[in-house]
Amino acid sequence: MTRKVLHIVVAVFILISSTGFTINMHYCHDQLIDLAFLAPAHSCCDSEKDDAIQSQDSCPGCQDESIVVEPGDDFEVSSSTCKFENAHNTTLFLTSAVLHSIQSIDESTKNEVPWYKKPPPYQEVILSQIQSYLI
Repeated sequence: MTRKVLHIVVAVFILISSTGFTINMHYCHDQLIDLAFLAPAHSCCDSEKDDAIQSQDSCPGCQDESIVVEPGDDFEVSSSTCKFENAHNTTLFLTSAVLHSIQSIDESTKNEVPWYKKPPPYQEVILSQIQSYLI
């Protein structure tokens, strides 16, 4: 269960970090009135006027603040190269890699599954053979 929750949290983190987000806050007299995620914050002094027409003069002491997190542009895949000076090092490297993979396969097949339990032996039902059925 915790593994599933962790996967969901990581997926949401990757989604948010790759798309970016905005947090809007509205303060009235240095007190936080509204906090909005991906939407504009509502003003405490909303009137019949439109928000675009309303200015700071009509609402003294109010302040809007936005925190914008933009996605990074550095999603380049880094690669490393390995240069071998001579053929002896190359064959030594390949031989050790093959032997290591063979040994790890052999060790994993020798281990038994600890939670495996054999099923109970089959028991025949003798009562159904003795009982006579009325047709």
